[in-house]
Amino acid sequence: MRLKRRKRAPNINISSQLTDKFNIDTPQKVNVGALKLRIKKEEKKESLKNKALVFTIFFTLGTVGYFMSN
Repeated sequence: MRLKRRKRAPNINISSQLTDKFNIDTPQKVNVGALKLRIKKEEKKESLKNKALVFTIFFTLGTVGYFMSN
């Protein structure tokens, strides 16, 4: 059996980054409300896709069943 190596992030010396001598680049601020809205829209779109898929499957099965019974 083959062993897989796990890739580790390099060790970071946090204490040296917290001193006043160094400027730490902070990431840009994120608008949480905008992210929540985007997630809500994506979930709504995904829900609509799922409903359309289920409707298509049942419609197809119903149509096939109708023609098989005649």
